[in-house]
Amino acid sequence: MDGTPVAPEGASPETTPGDALAGTPRQALDNFAALFEDADFTVELDYLGVGRMQFLRRRQMLLELRGLYVALWRLALARSFPQDAGQMFDTFLQEYKAGHKDRTSAQVLVRAREYWGMLEPMGDGDFSEVARHLTSFFARTDQGDKSVNLKLVLHIRKVYQLIFDRLI
Repeated sequence: MDGTPVAPEGASPETTPGDALAGTPRQALDNFAALFEDADFTVELDYLGVGRMQFLRRRQMLLELRGLYVALWRLALARSFPQDAGQMFDTFLQEYKAGHKDRTSAQVLVRAREYWGMLEPMGDGDFSEVARHLTSFFARTDQGDKSVNLKLVLHIRKVYQLIFDRLI
């Protein structure tokens, strides 16, 4: 043991998550990990009409919102770190999975990839598809849907901007 980092069995040194990123990309990844841990989805749940006593609905929507939050970070990475964005995203997902082995966390990672699939083609120009998806979990009137969608689109843009501003 000479203090040299050793890659996990079956991994090459180039693909080891901890060693693959250094400097600013690593700082951005660590910053997001802290932001993600402190994320509060009270406003989003309120817009969606999910009350404190709606335990199952609340759990489902928190899973969706956490996945969206990770996907918004991936979108911000594409803008700020176009060369490293994919590697940074994959590294975060690997590190999160290693540190959170519960079923809910695994589902958050699946949702993050799904939301990234929705966001990638549109970029940061239009969040309406994601807002429609979130409101599709609830039966509402057309007028109510439009109001909630608009609120969510604007709020998602605000959250995206917050994540983007705090990348580094």
